[in-house]
Amino acid sequence: MGNKDMARELKKYQDSIFYVNKLGGLVKIHLDSLEDYDHSLYNLHHYIEYQHYERNKNWYEDRGIKQKLILMSITLHEHVHNIGIKTLTDAEFEKKYKISRWKLIFNRKHSSY
Repeated sequence: MGNKDMARELKKYQDSIFYVNKLGGLVKIHLDSLEDYDHSLYNLHHYIEYQHYERNKNWYEDRGIKQKLILMSITLHEHVHNIGIKTLTDAEFEKKYKISRWKLIFNRKHSSY
């Protein structure tokens, strides 16, 4: 399997692109290209990790779980994946960002499906 091409992914999930607002909500947005946002401030994140989704599409589709792209700040993206300078517990994450980590990254144990 080759590397993901975010421009191709953007076109593929054009109807499933969201932004995390300051109130902790996921707001549907429209992006035509990777030029539509500032890459020094934001990352485009896969709700379901790219490799997992590509290898297990049927499992997700059978359960009605859809892939989506989520535009978020770089710091939030690092905290979602626990790779930030300071990692956050689930409670700390939700208090800081007003949204559950599991609404931003799929996890069989924690996500609703």
